Amino acid sequence: MARSGLVRRSLVAGVALVIGMALLVAPASGAPKKGKANLRVTALTAPPEVLFQASGVRVRGKVANRGKRAGRAKLVATLNSSKRPRPGAVRLGTTRVRVPAKRKRNFRIDANVRRSVTPGRYWLVVCVKGRGGNKGPRKCKLAKRAVRVTFPAGSRSLGDELFPQIGNGGSDAKHYTLSLVYDPDQNAFEEGTETELVAEATQDLGRFSLDFDVQDPDGARSLEVTEVLVDGQPAEFSRTVARPPLPGGGSQPMKLVVTPREGIPSGEEFTVLVRYEGTPAEVIDPDGSSEGWIRACYLEDFTPGNPEVCDGAFVVGEPIGAQGWFPSNNFPTDKATFDTNITVPDDREAFGVGELVEVLDNGDGTSTWRWSEDDPTATYLTTATNGDFIFSEESITEEGTMRELPQYVGIDAAATPGQLDTITTNLGRTEEMVNFLAELYGPYPFDSGGAVADAARGVGYALEVQTKPHYSGGFSAGAPSVNQGTLLHEIAHQWFGNAVTLANWNDIWFNEGWAEWSTWSWESNDDPSAPTPAERFQEEYDNPDNDWSIVPTELDNDPANLFEHFPTYVRGAMTLEGYRQIVGEQFVVFARELQNRFAYGNVTTEQVVDLAVEVSSLSGEDRELLEQYFQQWLYEGEKPTILPDDFND
Repeated sequence: MARSGLVRRSLVAGVALVIGMALLVAPASGAPKKGKANLRVTALTAPPEVLFQASGVRVRGKVANRGKRAGRAKLVATLNSSKRPRPGAVRLGTTRVRVPAKRKRNFRIDANVRRSVTPGRYWLVVCVKGRGGNKGPRKCKLAKRAVRVTFPAGSRSLGDELFPQIGNGGSDAKHYTLSLVYDPDQNAFEEGTETELVAEATQDLGRFSLDFDVQDPDGARSLEVTEVLVDGQPAEFSRTVARPPLPGGGSQPMKLVVTPREGIPSGEEFTVLVRYEGTPAEVIDPDGSSEGWIRACYLEDFTPGNPEVCDGAFVVGEPIGAQGWFPSNNFPTDKATFDTNITVPDDREAFGVGELVEVLDNGDGTSTWRWSEDDPTATYLTTATNGDFIFSEESITEEGTMRELPQYVGIDAAATPGQLDTITTNLGRTEEMVNFLAELYGPYPFDSGGAVADAARGVGYALEVQTKPHYSGGFSAGAPSVNQGTLLHEIAHQWFGNAVTLANWNDIWFNEGWAEWSTWSWESNDDPSAPTPAERFQEEYDNPDNDWSIVPTELDNDPANLFEHFPTYVRGAMTLEGYRQIVGEQFVVFARELQNRFAYGNVTTEQVVDLAVEVSSLSGEDRELLEQYFQQWLYEGEKPTILPDDFND
């Protein structure tokens, strides 16, 4: 009995020994077998804090092989709604890396965030099968921080052929409130300067950009953004140089890139508040001219060699200068209404677009001039000109409607008595000019008018600022001046250019062609000895010095040609005059129908031509010939051969 029990105990011990040895030899559950790969993700770089639907993301890390045989690692990147990987994770992308035994390899996964991903907080996870390929247990690495997925980012260009750097997709500007606190002695915006933009999202929007500030050729920047709020909440922001580079030199546009805390659903209205200070930018265009916030300086007594005096700023924005002093969607098609509040010293005046609401005495040696424009306005037609002016508020009567139109006029206080008399005499014909143009084009399109004649040396041009055309005076000395031809030209722009605005900058022949033709018509009506528009047409057609090679609707794809006189101004006016000779009284129908259909909006060259053909009353071969007429005059780089007389056969 005792011997039998010993035998049993020996058998049990032997079985245990065999099992124990087997456990030492066999791999533990999930461990690789002898000679197999043993893969795992050992490092994963932190992802961006924000990912956007339908955008790319690059995932980087390291994968290690602790096994005795090389393995083919299939790495899978996913977004998980929690730190623990679960079924239903959002797959981003995959890559394959061969990892030798006992070695590590870097990996990169170029992934895409699907548009269908629900906005929210996620964790980035990269997994690999331990034995390589699809074999073995899954081993995963979690990124150290969560990532926020939000709606797509808006584009940073609206695709203009001459200025592809400008414009921003994803939103539609509705209203700007510009609040500027300006020190003219330092030429600087002070604390309290801000722009508030109310806009509507035109897509689900997780990030958007605004055109703001410029980078000088030497790389310097002029304005400092101190804070950005979206719907009252602090938002991340950065500034980046717009792309592609602006050809031909000049100031390179920049973007203010804003990432709100929460995505903005399509169709939702939102408010952006940008606070900033510093020196506003004088923008240098590809043709070498200045725009934007130009310090208004002139030579004392307008005599070369005398000291220079600077009393404020001459603020004009065509084509891109608005972004030198306020953040905006700086594209002609994104019109909005404006409130402009400009705080300056008590002894200075300040102008915005629209009507004067009030002038507030702030009790600290400064005053705030408040202006409001409730008609849609392109950003390039805004202003905040300020300085020492002789300011007056008068009114004119529009005969066709019997409306009383306020006229806000500023003439530089440095004007000599003779200059002041000449300017005042010429501006005194504003009522005649408005009524002359209204008879052709229909009622004046805005609620007020005016003029700003400033002493701004080195500018040398006038601009059709909405409701208040600006005149910069002489180029060298800066003496303020306004002549009748230029006055008529800028008033005509209130119909063509301001109410009906070009859609792209290579449609500028439309703005300038109408203004130039209007001047021809006025001058011949005002002075019987002046050539008629028909005579001007023939003179220019016969002029051997005119260069027909630049196509008005292309301008050689060179923004430096934007204000090239013959293709933009003269050839544009000739196109319209030729059409007038072809269709007769229908020309006025055409002009008024442009206002009826497109006022307070935009028009393309194609839409202009289609309407001209539609209202021409021509049919058959003459209608086809009219289409060919516009093709030659607006789209070809050769001297046109189709003339008005060809329609009289």
